[in-house]
Amino acid sequence: MTDKLKSFHFLIVEDDEVDIMMLRRILVEVDNDISFSIAHDGVEALELLRDESEDGLANETVIALLDLNMPRMGGIEFLEQLRADDRLKELIVFVLSTSSDPRDIDKSYQHHVSGYIPKDRLDPDEFRTLMEAFLQLNAFPQSN
Repeated sequence: MTDKLKSFHFLIVEDDEVDIMMLRRILVEVDNDISFSIAHDGVEALELLRDESEDGLANETVIALLDLNMPRMGGIEFLEQLRADDRLKELIVFVLSTSSDPRDIDKSYQHHVSGYIPKDRLDPDEFRTLMEAFLQLNAFPQSN
């Protein structure tokens, strides 16, 4: 794994325990040293992202792996709040969803996601390749 990938913290925003286990397994298969956190909905994710304590993510460089269909605050509402927050608006977000509805895909990209990946296409090797290529090829701002 590239050193660049190790410099990011992954935030899994997902309410389904089976999907959480799958994403955890994929991240561990990519590399045991990847750091990640889990939020079960958009409210919890925003709290973690804004938390400046030692356990919070406010001082981490985060890539969010976002489900769309969740209780309390779903993925699209999370994206709306995220993009309206000056401290969080540039966060890298990949949507991982069971939905192939073109409206969900369009709404996600309107909120500047970095990718929309249907869960049925998710494969550990391809995910690793995607993340490493994304991080290796992209130029990122120096500050959050």
